[in-house]
Amino acid sequence: CVEFDGIIFSSFEDGLGFARDVAKLSSFKPASVRLLDNEQFRLGQALKREARGLAFIKEHLYRTLSSLTGTFSPDAAVCATITYEGSAAEVQYQKKRIAAIAAEFGGFLAGASVGRAGYDLTFAIAYLRDFAMTYHFLAESFETFVPWSRVEDLIGRTKDRIRREHRSRYLPGRPIVSCRITQLYDTGACVYFYFCMNYENVPNPSRVYGEIEAAAREEIMHCGGSLSHHHGIGKLRAGLMDEVNSVGFKRSLMDMKGSIDPDNIFGVRNGAFAGYY
Repeated sequence: CVEFDGIIFSSFEDGLGFARDVAKLSSFKPASVRLLDNEQFRLGQALKREARGLAFIKEHLYRTLSSLTGTFSPDAAVCATITYEGSAAEVQYQKKRIAAIAAEFGGFLAGASVGRAGYDLTFAIAYLRDFAMTYHFLAESFETFVPWSRVEDLIGRTKDRIRREHRSRYLPGRPIVSCRITQLYDTGACVYFYFCMNYENVPNPSRVYGEIEAAAREEIMHCGGSLSHHHGIGKLRAGLMDEVNSVGFKRSLMDMKGSIDPDNIFGVRNGAFAGYY
């Protein structure tokens, strides 16, 4: 049994509180819980199919209530997307627990179509990136792991750093900076950032983009985030390895590599070994 759901919150702070409490469910968590910030939520809604029948009525009711009560501002609301998996009884139990936690933070259960739209965005975003390049937009994502106590501060400061770096280079237009929380753990969460910039008439845009991303990564690490959650180090972040590894650890790695593969038959040139072979 697989079911989707979407829960709308009036602010990112409320959504973050919900995500943190869901993480405490441990093995009773749904298969997937993601929190989209306002920019990603609006993009997902723009891409979803037109609602019909009961889904249309529910969506219309939500928009009407929002406009009348002022509870959910279009420029501030965020969305948690949920995927439930398991037996029918397990799914019903999870949905009951999630609904109770959502109610504590003023969440509105928006239905399966809203939740599915958030996941559809995940599959579509790479194609949107390639399409946007034909209109002089360069975009990519980068991720980190951060403890719960630092999530909100890290997101705010990283977004601000990207905008300041963009502004200081007098680049055209305004950057699109968004994020989502994709994986929940007992001690923290994985945060994905998306950065999109206009590169029309910008010399060497890939280098410029890389400089801004490096500045964002620097800010992430200053705020307590990790060098990477799962994208890895490779060559792109190899220059930051000395900031996360001690001299002794680095020496141990080099000695181990030298004793096992002194001629570098394995062709290792990434991570801690970048620049040494």
